[in-house]
Amino acid sequence: MKKEIDNFFLTILTVLITVIALSTLARAASVNSYISAHHYSPATITKQIWKGFPRYRYRHGKGKPEGVVIHETGNPSSTIFDEIAYMKKNYRNAFVHSFVDSNHIINIANTDYLCWGVGYPGNARFLQFEQTEMHSKKSFAHEVENAAYYTAYLLKSYHLKPNDAVYDGKGTVWSHGAVAKYLGGSDHTDPVGYYKRAGRKYFHKAYTMNQFYKLVLTNYDDM
Repeated sequence: MKKEIDNFFLTILTVLITVIALSTLARAASVNSYISAHHYSPATITKQIWKGFPRYRYRHGKGKPEGVVIHETGNPSSTIFDEIAYMKKNYRNAFVHSFVDSNHIINIANTDYLCWGVGYPGNARFLQFEQTEMHSKKSFAHEVENAAYYTAYLLKSYHLKPNDAVYDGKGTVWSHGAVAKYLGGSDHTDPVGYYKRAGRKYFHKAYTMNQFYKLVLTNYDDM
């Protein structure tokens, strides 16, 4: 009788461990898989071009960027509209072409001309956009999809092929951190830290630029 009871409790314990493990795996599903499973669609790109931004040509001329830099604002309490308003007031220090969050892709500066987001020499080479910080699993996933879609859209628009530059400093898809590492001009590392924190918080696994690049490829191939 004791043996049967022990076996019964062992079976129950095994079932509980299995359920907990499966639940943990489900919660730890990758951001990209989560986006795919929920069939998220990107936000519509809206143009709100502000004429106050200066217009300087890229190093190879007007309308000839060489890649896209992905940024993150580093401000957990600001909204996309706060950031846009702030940038218009402080553009002499820095500005980017566009902003992205979970519901918006807003282009504020003419992408045919360079912006001031990563310093020299990157400014003369790259299209650049910022992401504002999201505060839920759903909103972070939506933002990442919007950012990947917009990156793919910019590459297509300027006839650039996707090429991950984050690990070798050669290519068309850059983080701000990669620009700082390989080209200089600043000491920023975004959006790596934000991706890591949000991935761990909402998906129990750090999100990486490598995973983001794969999402860019998916969007690029679907266009």
